[in-house]
Amino acid sequence: MSTVASDPILRQLSRPAVPALTVVGMATLMAYGDGFLLTSLQGATGAIELSSGPFVHWLRDSSLLLPVFALAVLGALALARRRFGQVLRSPKRVVGAALLVAVAGSLVGLAAIVASSAWNYHLQVEQIQLRHATHDTQTEQAQTVTHVHDPAACTGTCAETRRQTLAAHVRAVGYAVPVVLATNVVLVGWVVAVRGGRIDVRADRSAT
Repeated sequence: MSTVASDPILRQLSRPAVPALTVVGMATLMAYGDGFLLTSLQGATGAIELSSGPFVHWLRDSSLLLPVFALAVLGALALARRRFGQVLRSPKRVVGAALLVAVAGSLVGLAAIVASSAWNYHLQVEQIQLRHATHDTQTEQAQTVTHVHDPAACTGTCAETRRQTLAAHVRAVGYAVPVVLATNVVLVGWVVAVRGGRIDVRADRSAT
C-alpha cells in the first residue's frame, strides 16, 4: 500500500478541492447564459458598429468570460464548504450553496454587462459628436457663417442625445440585474437537480 493511500491526512490533501464537473457545468451554463443576455442588450442599446454578427459576438464574449465564471464558482463553493461542510445534503444547505454560486456568477455577468455598456456608450458618444460637428459645419457653410465651430463641443441637441443614450444604458443595466440573477438561479438549480439535489464540494467521496 502506498504512503498516500495509508495516510488519511495525505489522502485528504491529495483530493481535488471541488469536483471538476460541477465547476465546469455551472460556469459554462452561466457564462453562455449571461453572454446571451449581454449580446441581447448590446443589440438593443449598443453601438451600431458592434451590432453585426451577434452569434459570433455571443460565442466570443461567453468563451472569454468562461474562466472568470469558473473562478467565481470555485470561490462560491469554497465559501460554501466553510459554511456548510464538505458534502451538502440537507435542502437548506444545498439551497444556500446554490444561491452563493448564483450570486457569484451574477456579479461576474453584471460586471461584464456594465463594462460592455460603458464601451458601447463611449463609441456612441463619438458618433454623436461626429454627426453634430458634421451637421453644424454643413449648416454654417450653407449660411456662410464666418465663425469657427469647435468640433469637440457638445451642446444643445448633441448634449440631449448623449444624455438620452446614457439614460438608455442605465435603464438597460437596471433591467438586467433581476434577469441575470434569475437566470443564474435557474441554471445553477438545474445543475443541482441533475446531481440529485446534492452539491459535493469534494470530488472523491470514498471513506476516509
